[in-house]
Amino acid sequence: MRRLLVAHLPEAGERCVAAAAESHHLLHVLRARPGERLRLADGHGAAIGVLEGVDAEGRAQLLVVERLNAPPTPGRTVLLGLPKPALLEEALTLGAEGGATRFVLVRARYSPPGEPRSDRLERVLRAAVTQCGRPDLPRVYGPTRLDEALRDPTLSPLGARWLAAPGGPSSRVPEAPDDVDPTATVAIGPEGGWSPEEVAALTDAGFAPLSLGPFVLRTPSAVGAALARLWRDP
Repeated sequence: MRRLLVAHLPEAGERCVAAAAESHHLLHVLRARPGERLRLADGHGAAIGVLEGVDAEGRAQLLVVERLNAPPTPGRTVLLGLPKPALLEEALTLGAEGGATRFVLVRARYSPPGEPRSDRLERVLRAAVTQCGRPDLPRVYGPTRLDEALRDPTLSPLGARWLAAPGGPSSRVPEAPDDVDPTATVAIGPEGGWSPEEVAALTDAGFAPLSLGPFVLRTPSAVGAALARLWRDP
């Protein structure tokens, strides 16, 4: 079943329209036809819908047939040392596919100059969640300094903070009890890694080492590998 992200999902029996870009992809790239059933999402929930037609502005008209009860995604924060723009987009894509719910971008010592475009990053995330079938949309915060990020009161509690590191031993990732929300935060450096001072700050803030294997990974690969290690089957 084809997937489509919309701005807002109404209740079953009500209608909505897709944005111009999503409509163009659905109608002219995927060549969907009226009557086709679609899996819809709006970043907060999911539904089954039917393509009814096209409005005067070329947007896909959709009828919501059934709202779906999608299980909530466990809280996963990626504290990400800002890499080069192309690598940032790839990291967000792999992170969204791996279950990240929030990215906190940190301007690290080895981060390149420049500011990421928030509109571009949102488009990357919207494409990623549509492709992988997630009903929710990860959020991006920053860039900010590491000391400011570590003062964020919404970071995962001690015991659920991890520092991705190439090679070497790592602390065991504990399994949370079924009645506890298994939130976690993982810190991943930019190309070149965290500086010694940044590693010390993260360690002082309760981040335990998390090995991703014996080799040095690119930043996007590290994001995907770290989230895979933190995933726990329901």
